[in-house]
Amino acid sequence: MNTSRPPAGRPSAGGRTLPQVRESLGMFFHQLGMPPIAGRMLAWLALSESGCDSLDAMAGALKASKASVSSMARLLAERGFVERVPVLERRDCYRLRADAWENVLRARLATIASAKGLADEGLWLLGEGEHPARARLESLREFSEVCAALERDLPSLLARLRKSGARPLHGGTGEPGTPRRAPRSPPPPPGR
Repeated sequence: MNTSRPPAGRPSAGGRTLPQVRESLGMFFHQLGMPPIAGRMLAWLALSESGCDSLDAMAGALKASKASVSSMARLLAERGFVERVPVLERRDCYRLRADAWENVLRARLATIASAKGLADEGLWLLGEGEHPARARLESLREFSEVCAALERDLPSLLARLRKSGARPLHGGTGEPGTPRRAPRSPPPPPGR
Protein backbone atom coordinates (compact mmCIF):
# COMPACT_ATOMS: atom_id res chain seq x y z
CA MET A 1 0.00 0.00 0.00
CA ASN A 2 1.39 3.40 -0.95
CA THR A 3 1.41 5.67 2.11
CA SER A 4 3.34 8.57 0.62
CA ARG A 5 1.54 11.87 0.70
CA PRO A 6 0.51 13.32 -2.66
CA PRO A 7 1.54 16.88 -3.49
CA ALA A 8 -0.77 19.55 -2.03
CA GLY A 9 -2.18 20.45 -5.46
CA ARG A 10 -2.87 16.88 -6.56
CA PRO A 11 -6.54 15.89 -6.23
CA SER A 12 -7.72 12.94 -4.16
CA ALA A 13 -9.87 10.13 -5.51
CA GLY A 14 -12.81 12.38 -4.59
CA GLY A 15 -11.34 15.16 -6.73
CA ARG A 16 -10.34 17.44 -3.85
CA THR A 17 -6.92 18.83 -3.03
CA LEU A 18 -5.30 18.76 0.42
CA PRO A 19 -6.23 22.42 1.12
CA GLN A 20 -9.85 21.62 0.24
CA VAL A 21 -9.87 18.58 2.54
CA ARG A 22 -8.30 20.75 5.27
CA GLU A 23 -11.09 23.33 4.82
CA SER A 24 -13.77 20.61 4.98
CA LEU A 25 -12.17 19.15 8.10
CA GLY A 26 -12.21 22.61 9.69
CA MET A 27 -15.93 22.90 8.87
CA PHE A 28 -16.50 19.45 10.37
CA PHE A 29 -14.97 20.58 13.67
CA HIS A 30 -17.03 23.79 13.50
CA GLN A 31 -20.18 21.66 13.09
CA LEU A 32 -19.14 19.83 16.27
CA GLY A 33 -19.52 23.14 18.07
CA MET A 34 -16.05 24.67 17.88
CA PRO A 35 -15.50 28.26 16.83
CA PRO A 36 -14.54 28.45 13.13
CA ILE A 37 -10.91 29.44 13.75
CA ALA A 38 -10.51 26.66 16.34
CA GLY A 39 -11.85 24.13 13.84
CA ARG A 40 -9.49 25.39 11.16
CA MET A 41 -6.56 25.19 13.60
CA LEU A 42 -7.36 21.56 14.45
CA ALA A 43 -7.56 20.75 10.74
CA TRP A 44 -4.28 22.57 10.12
CA LEU A 45 -2.48 20.64 12.86
CA ALA A 46 -4.04 17.32 11.81
CA LEU A 47 -2.82 17.71 8.22
CA SER A 48 0.44 19.61 8.64
CA GLU A 49 3.68 17.84 7.79
CA SER A 50 5.30 18.56 11.16
CA GLY A 51 2.14 18.18 13.26
CA CYS A 52 3.38 21.12 15.30
CA ASP A 53 3.26 24.80 14.43
CA SER A 54 3.70 28.23 15.93
CA LEU A 55 0.87 30.69 16.49
CA ASP A 56 2.49 33.05 13.96
CA ALA A 57 2.66 30.33 11.30
CA MET A 58 -0.94 29.25 11.90
CA ALA A 59 -2.18 32.85 11.88
CA GLY A 60 -0.45 33.41 8.53
CA ALA A 61 -1.63 30.16 6.99
CA LEU A 62 -5.21 30.57 8.18
CA LYS A 63 -5.27 34.31 7.36
CA ALA A 64 -6.41 35.07 10.91
CA SER A 65 -5.13 37.51 13.51
CA LYS A 66 -2.50 36.25 15.94
CA ALA A 67 -4.77 37.34 18.81
CA SER A 68 -7.60 35.15 17.50
CA VAL A 69 -5.30 32.18 16.94
CA SER A 70 -3.77 32.67 20.39
CA SER A 71 -7.16 32.73 22.14
CA MET A 72 -8.34 29.68 20.16
CA ALA A 73 -5.12 27.83 21.06
CA ARG A 74 -5.89 28.48 24.75
CA LEU A 75 -9.45 27.23 24.25
CA LEU A 76 -8.29 24.09 22.42
CA ALA A 77 -5.70 23.44 25.14
CA GLU A 78 -8.32 23.86 27.90
CA ARG A 79 -10.57 21.34 26.12
CA GLY A 80 -7.72 18.86 25.83
CA PHE A 81 -7.37 18.94 22.04
CA VAL A 82 -3.94 20.56 21.67
CA GLU A 83 -0.87 21.02 23.82
CA ARG A 84 1.92 23.53 23.91
CA VAL A 85 5.29 22.10 22.97
CA PRO A 86 8.57 23.68 24.03
CA VAL A 87 10.71 24.43 20.99
CA LEU A 88 14.03 26.25 21.33
CA GLU A 89 13.46 29.09 18.91
CA ARG A 90 9.64 29.28 19.29
CA ARG A 91 7.91 29.39 22.63
CA ASP A 92 4.41 29.14 21.20
CA CYS A 93 4.37 25.88 19.23
CA TYR A 94 1.23 23.70 19.44
CA ARG A 95 0.36 20.17 18.37
CA LEU A 96 -2.62 17.84 18.64
CA ARG A 97 -2.66 15.84 21.83
CA ALA A 98 -2.39 12.08 21.41
CA ASP A 99 -5.85 11.78 23.01
CA ALA A 100 -7.41 14.69 21.07
CA TRP A 101 -10.05 12.57 19.30
CA GLU A 102 -10.93 10.82 22.56
CA ASN A 103 -11.49 14.25 24.09
CA VAL A 104 -13.64 15.34 21.14
CA LEU A 105 -15.84 12.27 21.67
CA ARG A 106 -15.94 12.76 25.44
CA ALA A 107 -17.01 16.40 25.02
CA ARG A 108 -19.78 15.49 22.55
CA LEU A 109 -21.11 12.72 24.78
CA ALA A 110 -21.14 15.08 27.78
CA THR A 111 -23.03 17.72 25.77
CA ILE A 112 -25.70 15.24 24.67
CA ALA A 113 -25.92 13.71 28.15
CA SER A 114 -26.66 17.17 29.57
CA ALA A 115 -29.99 17.18 27.69
CA LYS A 116 -31.38 14.72 30.28
CA GLY A 117 -32.01 17.54 32.72
CA LEU A 118 -33.92 19.51 30.09
CA ALA A 119 -35.98 16.45 29.15
CA ASP A 120 -36.77 15.79 32.82
CA GLU A 121 -37.78 19.42 33.31
CA GLY A 122 -40.02 19.30 30.24
CA LEU A 123 -41.66 16.09 31.46
CA TRP A 124 -42.25 17.59 34.89
CA LEU A 125 -43.86 20.65 33.30
CA LEU A 126 -46.13 18.42 31.18
CA GLY A 127 -47.44 16.81 34.35
CA GLU A 128 -48.97 13.35 34.60
CA GLY A 129 -51.57 13.71 31.85
CA GLU A 130 -51.41 12.71 28.22
CA HIS A 131 -49.39 15.05 26.01
CA PRO A 132 -48.17 14.60 22.43
CA ALA A 133 -44.60 15.62 23.43
CA ARG A 134 -44.27 13.08 26.26
CA ALA A 135 -42.92 10.22 24.10
CA ARG A 136 -40.41 12.52 22.38
CA LEU A 137 -39.10 13.87 25.69
CA GLU A 138 -38.90 10.37 27.17
CA SER A 139 -36.93 9.27 24.10
CA LEU A 140 -34.55 12.24 24.52
CA ARG A 141 -34.09 11.40 28.21
CA GLU A 142 -33.29 7.75 27.38
CA PHE A 143 -30.83 8.78 24.66
CA SER A 144 -29.16 11.23 27.07
CA GLU A 145 -28.84 8.45 29.65
CA VAL A 146 -27.18 6.21 27.04
CA CYS A 147 -24.70 9.00 26.19
CA ALA A 148 -24.00 9.56 29.89
CA ALA A 149 -23.28 5.83 30.28
CA LEU A 150 -21.00 5.87 27.22
CA GLU A 151 -19.15 8.90 28.59
CA ARG A 152 -18.76 7.22 31.98
CA ASP A 153 -17.59 3.91 30.45
CA LEU A 154 -15.43 5.41 27.69
CA PRO A 155 -12.07 4.94 29.49
CA SER A 156 -12.69 1.23 30.15
CA LEU A 157 -14.11 0.68 26.65
CA LEU A 158 -11.04 2.27 25.06
CA ALA A 159 -8.73 0.28 27.36
CA ARG A 160 -10.44 -2.97 26.31
CA LEU A 161 -10.16 -2.02 22.63
CA ARG A 162 -6.46 -1.15 23.01
CA LYS A 163 -5.82 -4.41 24.86
CA SER A 164 -7.39 -6.28 21.94
CA GLY A 165 -4.90 -4.61 19.59
CA ALA A 166 -7.19 -1.88 18.24
CA ARG A 167 -6.02 1.72 18.20
CA PRO A 168 -9.23 3.63 18.87
CA LEU A 169 -9.13 7.39 18.52
CA HIS A 170 -5.33 7.61 18.46
CA GLY A 171 -3.30 8.56 15.44
CA GLY A 172 0.08 9.34 16.96
CA THR A 173 1.24 12.45 18.74
CA GLY A 174 1.91 14.40 15.61
CA GLU A 175 5.55 14.82 16.57
CA PRO A 176 7.95 14.71 13.69
CA GLY A 177 9.51 11.28 13.45
CA THR A 178 6.77 9.58 15.48
CA PRO A 179 6.19 6.27 13.74
CA ARG A 180 2.67 5.32 12.77
CA ARG A 181 1.86 1.66 12.56
CA ALA A 182 0.81 0.39 9.18
CA PRO A 183 -2.80 -0.78 8.92
CA ARG A 184 -3.25 -4.41 9.88
CA SER A 185 -3.76 -6.94 7.16
CA PRO A 186 -7.08 -8.76 7.26
CA PRO A 187 -6.94 -12.22 8.83
CA PRO A 188 -6.53 -15.13 6.42
CA PRO A 189 -9.73 -16.86 5.35
CA PRO A 190 -10.74 -19.87 7.47
CA GLY A 191 -9.26 -23.19 6.42
CA ARG A 192 -5.91 -21.81 5.21
